[in-house]
Amino acid sequence: MDITLGRKAVLIIDDFQNMRAQLVQMLGSLGVERKPDVAASAEEALEHLRSRRYDIVLCDYNLGEGMHGQQILDLARREGWVDVATVFIMVTAENSTEMVMGALESGPDAYLAKPISKELLHARLLKALRRRMPMLPVARVLRQGDTGQALQLLDTMLSAGRGERADILRLKAELALDMGALDLVQEVCEIVIKERPVAWAITSLGQAAMERGELPRAETLFRQAIVVTPYFMAAYDHLAAVLELRGRSREAMEILEEAVGRSSRSLPRQRRLGWLAMQVREWDLARCAWRQVIELGKPTQTVRAEDFFNLVCALMEMGESAKAAQVLEDMRQSVTADPLVRWWSMLGRLRIAVVNHGDREAALDALDALMLKAIPPIDIHRQLIEVLEGLGEVTRAELLRQQLPD
Repeated sequence: MDITLGRKAVLIIDDFQNMRAQLVQMLGSLGVERKPDVAASAEEALEHLRSRRYDIVLCDYNLGEGMHGQQILDLARREGWVDVATVFIMVTAENSTEMVMGALESGPDAYLAKPISKELLHARLLKALRRRMPMLPVARVLRQGDTGQALQLLDTMLSAGRGERADILRLKAELALDMGALDLVQEVCEIVIKERPVAWAITSLGQAAMERGELPRAETLFRQAIVVTPYFMAAYDHLAAVLELRGRSREAMEILEEAVGRSSRSLPRQRRLGWLAMQVREWDLARCAWRQVIELGKPTQTVRAEDFFNLVCALMEMGESAKAAQVLEDMRQSVTADPLVRWWSMLGRLRIAVVNHGDREAALDALDALMLKAIPPIDIHRQLIEVLEGLGEVTRAELLRQQLPD
């Protein structure tokens, strides 16, 4: 297979013009014939990624305000703009443990520290292309939603010895999990593990065990994966999930606390940690987790009004009502597109009024006016009852309880 750079479509994402120009010049001297597209911000990068498919993406990690490189890669993968045949290389001058762990967890094809030499860039590009180019036919059928055909193509590649065997087996296991083909997951992972213990394969077996309801076995497998590779973060997430299912919320929280200590830039992990910390009333930990959720979610617009409310609750439990009021104001300004923001804002205002009695009557009047206009969702409805009882508003709470469906 031709692995020259030739006519490859390239996108360069970097907020420094000199670096963009340097990379364009390097790629030209390495044989890239088509002028690369360039983006100076995350917003420009996403516009490019939405509009066309790229063979190669070179992305700086730190892009100033807004999303960083890891968030761009995560979003692009979720939306299908970066697929199994796309080379994605992270480029950055930053080398903090937090950044490196976050970047590696997203799984770019390579991580290059600035300053970059032309020779190193060339070597990493060719190595990544050798892995990704054989996956082009698989990427095409996956874009069409044909997982079955993709699995057939992967089997053909294995038989022909085409492509990286480890990558093919891993993708095959992932697709089988998505399809619920648990026997196939087990078959593929056992082939891998017979050769050597690999964290992703052990974790996939654990996921299959979870799907079958075999929770003790799943727990054992996830723990084994962590022993094999202590920095394989997915194993921590799945272990926490199975512990929670087994009614061991504090243990689940401790596992996620350990995980965020290793890699803190996963919004779903921080959100789950926040929930678990609230369940076991570890309010300082909950406060830290919800602050991280908000910080991580703002640039990608994935933060929700409920996240702000949970931070309000943690702050109120710690006696920090003034900070809680600031968070409530931040909510109103930051998540205007969330259709439930008025309800979460109302809940937050009432929650603060439990302590700050001066706002009590105005908050109750605002609730009455809002209830005349709309009916809250069930989960908010129940929380309104709880906070009204905390305010001693027994009659209002009972009226709301009567409105709940049987």
